[in-house]
Amino acid sequence: MPIFYERGVNGIGLSKGLASLGLCMALMTGCASNGGQSSGTDVSAMYGATPTGEQVSAFLDNATPGSIATFPKSPWGSNVSVIVQDRYFAASGRLCTHLDVAREGAPPSAQQAQLACLVGDAWYTQRLVTQALAAPSNR
Repeated sequence: MPIFYERGVNGIGLSKGLASLGLCMALMTGCASNGGQSSGTDVSAMYGATPTGEQVSAFLDNATPGSIATFPKSPWGSNVSVIVQDRYFAASGRLCTHLDVAREGAPPSAQQAQLACLVGDAWYTQRLVTQALAAPSNR
């Protein structure tokens, strides 16, 4: 029994064209179905992230914009003041906040902008990617 194939617009068989279309639709549906959100426990999405520790985490859990606290030990060194700026939900779905971190006795120009995000039950921090490094590396 002979098998007949219909020719599509560009000479592609109709069955091959439909299979390709179906594959493309499946790929797009798979990408859209998770909404680009992580599970909330994946720290790898925050490259270079550091846990803030219990004291800073407890502060960030309840802090509102403008809240200030001083910590004898922190990921940014000893005797630092942390000022909470705006809080928002990042594209990952995590709750994040901008922080201004200043070391006690340091000039105001030494203040660092940091980002902290809630990952699971703990806060992780990293420098803002828009902040220039004091001494650029040669790597």
